[in-house]
Order: sequence, then structure tokens, then C-alpha cells
Amino acid sequence: MTCALEVFNRAAQSGNREYTGLVAEADARVVGVLAYGQTPMTDGTYDLYWIACDPEWRRQGIGAALLRTMEADLRRRGARLVRVETSGQPTYQATRAFYGRFQYDETARLRDFYRPGDDLVIFTKRM
Repeated sequence: MTCALEVFNRAAQSGNREYTGLVAEADARVVGVLAYGQTPMTDGTYDLYWIACDPEWRRQGIGAALLRTMEADLRRRGARLVRVETSGQPTYQATRAFYGRFQYDETARLRDFYRPGDDLVIFTKRM
């Protein structure tokens, strides 16, 4: 969680060019966040670093709206490719299914990356 907060704090800084942050609000509180940025040393490739939704607001379209907003911005920027990394743990099955619904393809899996039994799963989407 510390890493996610660091990314969101940097995205919110004035003059920041490394990260872009999106925030979804409802009932005068933050219910979803997304952070993304251009992948260093690439031409037109971007990373979706974090997407999170308040558990009370899940399945309300918050994540979908954030993802669509990011993708629209990336199209305006001329992005070619978006990359997302997540865990292969069973508890992340809903996360992996979410990306699949938006035409992100599982393009790589590094076995035992995070720890034994916890794969790194990489999804990509051509823009």
C-alpha cells in the first residue's frame, strides 16, 4: 500500500510529468483511483500502475469508468500499448477477469515472481 500511495501522491503534485492520476468521487468522498504513466525508454507504451475501488462501491462501474477515461486520454496521446501487472493468486481472479472484459490479453506470466506460488501476470492492450 505504501508504494500505491507514493504513486498517487506524485501524480497529484503540480508539474508532475511521470504519473497521471484519476479520482472518482461519490457522496463527497473518494471511491476509486487510477494512476498511469508512460513507460520509460519506450515509444508509445504506457503502464497502468494502480487501479483501486472502495469495496463498498465495487461493481458500480467505477473501475470501468476510470479505465475508459485513461484509455481515452491515451488515445489522444497516441499511445500504442498499455501494460498492466497483477498477481496470479486466486484472490486476484476477479481482477484478471476485469482486464479481460476490456480486451486486455494475458501476454506473460512469470512463475513464482512475488513469492513461491504467486505469479506475476502481465496483461497488454493495443490501442
